[in-house]
Amino acid sequence: MPTHKFAADAVTLTPSGTGGSITLSASAPVFDAAHVGQRFRVGGKQVLITGISSATQAGAEVKQTLAGTAATKDWEEQSFSTLRGWPVSACFHQGRLAIGGSRDLPNRLWLSKSMDLFNFDLGSGLDDEAIEFGLLSDQVDAIRAVFSGRHLQVFTSGAEWMVVGAPLTPTKIQLNRQTRVGSPVDRSVPPRDVDGATHFVSRNGRDLREFLFADVDQAYQANDLAMVAKHVMNHPVDQDYDAGRRLFHVVMADGTMATLTVYRAEKVTAWTVFETLGAFRAVAVVDGETFVLVERGGAWFIECFDDAFNLDAALAGTRETPSATWSGLGHLEGRNVRVLMDGTSVAEVMVADGQITLPAPAAAIEAGLAYAHRIEPLPPQAAAGQPMAAGRAVRLVQACFRVLDTKALFIDTGRGATPIPFRRRGPDRFATRPPAFSGDVKVRAIGWTRDVMQPLWRIEQDLPLPCTVISVSTEIKGAD
Repeated sequence: MPTHKFAADAVTLTPSGTGGSITLSASAPVFDAAHVGQRFRVGGKQVLITGISSATQAGAEVKQTLAGTAATKDWEEQSFSTLRGWPVSACFHQGRLAIGGSRDLPNRLWLSKSMDLFNFDLGSGLDDEAIEFGLLSDQVDAIRAVFSGRHLQVFTSGAEWMVVGAPLTPTKIQLNRQTRVGSPVDRSVPPRDVDGATHFVSRNGRDLREFLFADVDQAYQANDLAMVAKHVMNHPVDQDYDAGRRLFHVVMADGTMATLTVYRAEKVTAWTVFETLGAFRAVAVVDGETFVLVERGGAWFIECFDDAFNLDAALAGTRETPSATWSGLGHLEGRNVRVLMDGTSVAEVMVADGQITLPAPAAAIEAGLAYAHRIEPLPPQAAAGQPMAAGRAVRLVQACFRVLDTKALFIDTGRGATPIPFRRRGPDRFATRPPAFSGDVKVRAIGWTRDVMQPLWRIEQDLPLPCTVISVSTEIKGAD
């Protein structure tokens, strides 16, 4: 295991023997009760601390025969322990286990022996042996994360570094600082890979940076992906990436979760904010499924995003015989829940003793907490692609909404949210369940506005029915 001498260089240890149970005497106070159970290296040999008599004397069991009983400055203790702190971050890179920083050694980097992940013996500096060094430059920063990408990337409290070497060896390793952004110091927010770029949170908690290697400059750049969305960034505490849906989730300290839809090759970065009854605390993507840790009323829940549901903290059930009483909702005890019955009607009921009583029997239900989704456009642009001048009159002539498998759509063009009836042909005209519509919905509007910052249209609804908007194209008219 990694070792380090935390005491001053001049402090010596004197063993009372070379084998068996011995006493270690220090020339200065160095021992602590927390040292019991830890291993020291004395003259390159291991001993196990079994008891502490005083700050200058400890009992030990020799694990490797010592060279002699003379006082020696060549001694070290475990780098990681309850006394000295534990690693901040770790990753695997080029067949080595890389450990970045600890509480008492915040700027130190350890790399294990090649293909021997738990061997940190520095040996004599051969190419395959372990590597250890500190990050030293014009400032001393604490390592907050290590990440294996194109290079071994090191994120510190004040800068970002790359560790290079092909391969990494004790004699060829090089450390180069790339940018000076810094990472949060109050907690660890793990960087994530997105199509070859590493996304990390800035130290001020207001930026989501894209750490990307530029072949032209042969260096990394740290572009801010939240430059025009600072209002959604509120001191992130956790993040993860759903590669299948191309959604980058960032949990904020205020309990919200901001999600970035990212297509890096197409230069698409679009933000959405999620809010729930309670607070998001953590997020993790496992095998393509997104899980969130949610705190509600002092209780903690692990919930999964599921496209088949349209309510929060929801459960679904079916019965052969319609029933008005359903149980199994103890996690929503005492709360008003919304229930979708047989895919058509919606009811509001309260959970009591884990049960709900519906106003009418149903054979299939979905019950959970209601939420609303809201979609608004950016301010309109003039013909030249520039933002319209403040105070200029503008009106929406027509908007075309392209939807996919949508059962409910409410559009507000200035006169309140209006439900859109979907055209039905064939036998579906007489179906009791609302149909899933795919196609274009065109809406015309009237009236002018001089507040160009107000959206010309809005989609907002809380019905627990699917609604997927693929695109919106608008025809607007401006006046001087």
